[in-house]
Amino acid sequence: MLQILRSLAQNRSLLRNFVARDLRARYVGSSLGFFWSGIFPVLNLAIYMLVFQVILKMSWAGKSAQEVVLLMLVAIVAWSAFSEAITRSTNVLVDNQNLIEKVVFPSEVLPAFVTLSAMINMLIALPVVLAALAWAMLNPSEDAVALGGGVQLGLNLAWLPLLLLLQSVFTVGLGYFLATFNLFWRDTFHVIGVLLTVWMFITPIFYAPVMMSKQGFGWMLDINPMHWLMDMYRGVLVQNVAPAPLDVARFGLVSVAVLAVGAAFFARQRPRFPDLL
Repeated sequence: MLQILRSLAQNRSLLRNFVARDLRARYVGSSLGFFWSGIFPVLNLAIYMLVFQVILKMSWAGKSAQEVVLLMLVAIVAWSAFSEAITRSTNVLVDNQNLIEKVVFPSEVLPAFVTLSAMINMLIALPVVLAALAWAMLNPSEDAVALGGGVQLGLNLAWLPLLLLLQSVFTVGLGYFLATFNLFWRDTFHVIGVLLTVWMFITPIFYAPVMMSKQGFGWMLDINPMHWLMDMYRGVLVQNVAPAPLDVARFGLVSVAVLAVGAAFFARQRPRFPDLL
């Protein structure tokens, strides 16, 4: 892991150039450009609200409709960045085969730049989220007032950079592992798309976590790092509640462990990359 981190530090200019190029190419030719980073989560929110709140009529006990919308929006933005980074990282070595085969190229930059690009895209969407949260705080709905809750923005936003960093560490570690494993079994790229969909639906993004516990699946929440992360994001952004130190430490340890395993697997197999490609 330390070898990978040192290489990334030494090649930070290259990493920065890859991220900048990727961000420019993301919406090339689009009239709205980076505004799509904020529009996509809102469109996804509208679809999932229609399905889960209007059609399936899933309720969140003790939460106003206004608060439910924002809880879902926060989770959608965070999950979208994670899902995009993992999907692209899995196939990033294959997509950049010419770089790995023909020149002396620091291949560890590839999963890292994909993750950074996704996280920056998430940062671009965050002002939309914060604006929606601020509006809801200043204009609470009637049911939010009646329930005595509602959106609260405060000093606990200071936890946000740490949560973003831990998400990046967790994501890039998983990306290193999957990018390498995909060279041994190319179906990994297709399987991971299915697994991410399953992971998304067993993570309480569109419904209250208590619903899983009532059905006897609470243990899934206890072993799901993305649920821990979503819960902390929601507390910091929507409820102005600081994450519990043990929750931060738990997710931090898992993130570092995933990075250590992923980076070690990547570094050990790197000499074989030209042959595997």
